[in-house]
Amino acid sequence: MLKLILAFCCLINFSFAKTKEFNPAETSLLKTEAIRLWQKRDVQESLEEALSKFEMIHDSRPGDIEILTYLVRGYFTMGELHYIDDDQKKRTFEKARQLGEIGLATNEVYKKFAAENVEMAIENLGEKEAGLLFWTAASLGNWARLNGVMSSIKYKSQILISIKQVEKLKPNYFYGAIPRFWGGFYAIAPAIAGGDMKKSKSSFQASLAAAPDYLGTKTFYAESYLVKKEDKKEFVKVLNDVLMAPNGPLEIVPENILEKRKAERLLAKSVELFD
Repeated sequence: MLKLILAFCCLINFSFAKTKEFNPAETSLLKTEAIRLWQKRDVQESLEEALSKFEMIHDSRPGDIEILTYLVRGYFTMGELHYIDDDQKKRTFEKARQLGEIGLATNEVYKKFAAENVEMAIENLGEKEAGLLFWTAASLGNWARLNGVMSSIKYKSQILISIKQVEKLKPNYFYGAIPRFWGGFYAIAPAIAGGDMKKSKSSFQASLAAAPDYLGTKTFYAESYLVKKEDKKEFVKVLNDVLMAPNGPLEIVPENILEKRKAERLLAKSVELFD
């Protein structure tokens, strides 16, 4: 009986902790600590702690777009660059997408039309939601790809309209993210669904020109375009270039460290990828 009472008390305390309201000073301290941990997001434990603190702020301030953007980008990063297991990746991308939808629904026009006409809803989002929209679409795209062809077909229109809206609002977003996305899309999609290898290469070139220090463009180019082209020699060269490159500007050092680890994993799979 004592164990049951203690367990019940713990459950109540956990519930209160999850719904705790923070005053402005507490929120500021919590956010400062979350951002400090965020700076080391190349370390999985640090990113997990940062996300935990951002979640606490989100529980207290559910409509804060900045916090939701950190969460969606953070869970995307966890799924894309930390986790290896496909099921774990899929669950993490789905969590990112769900949080993204919460944030996008703070826009009243989006909220009104999302259920019946998601394309119209997306086209009414503004610059304030652009970053959140990008990471939400990227998370949905990765989840759909892992979930199978039918999911990719089902959500293709929503994802493409999302990226086009970000392109309209913030064409230079996140180190060439828009042309990088199109480079991957044109390489991965079959020709009947819009795939085009010439467009893929030119899009990747545009992304590299916009942000040559961001190593994720080269790893994505290798795993999508070069694998599709069956160009193993160039694949190995590009990924070795990634491994030898400097870590770049401070604000993207964590991503570049993680992309180097991804390059190592891709090189280890080269026999399998080009068999």
